[in-house]
Amino acid sequence: MTETKTIEHPLEEAFDIETGTTLVEYEEHVPTVLVEHEEYDDKDGEIEEQFQEVYDKAMEAFDSQSDITAMVEGKYAARNAEVAAVYLNTALNAAKEKSGQKEHKDKLSVAKQNAGKPGTVNNNLIMDRNDLIKMLEGAETENNDDLKVIPNETD
Repeated sequence: MTETKTIEHPLEEAFDIETGTTLVEYEEHVPTVLVEHEEYDDKDGEIEEQFQEVYDKAMEAFDSQSDITAMVEGKYAARNAEVAAVYLNTALNAAKEKSGQKEHKDKLSVAKQNAGKPGTVNNNLIMDRNDLIKMLEGAETENNDDLKVIPNETD
């Protein structure tokens, strides 16, 4: 994020011009404030700060290169745009690393929550049809000894 400020021109002193009469707009990058994650320890916070610093510096360099691209001669503009794209890619990689760090922490917290719970139990029964019919007939005769068979009235 940038903040626009007006500053005194650095050449006022060199050309012996009255100080403060020539003002120049200057974009200053404001450092990003990180949101502290409750599950991060000190090392995670340090790593996240480093990724954020790389991201901020890359975005600052991208903005600088983009501004230079607008001011240079046409034959050099394309190369400056390529350099700006490299800085933008660096910022993207830093953001991806930060999201990867959070994703890893989220997976670990879910694993901790599910540590005591039993997992999915899949019991597979492999047999042929005839064995299954015999097993079911045996279960019917064992469980149905006290049941009366009611004849069909259409017989």
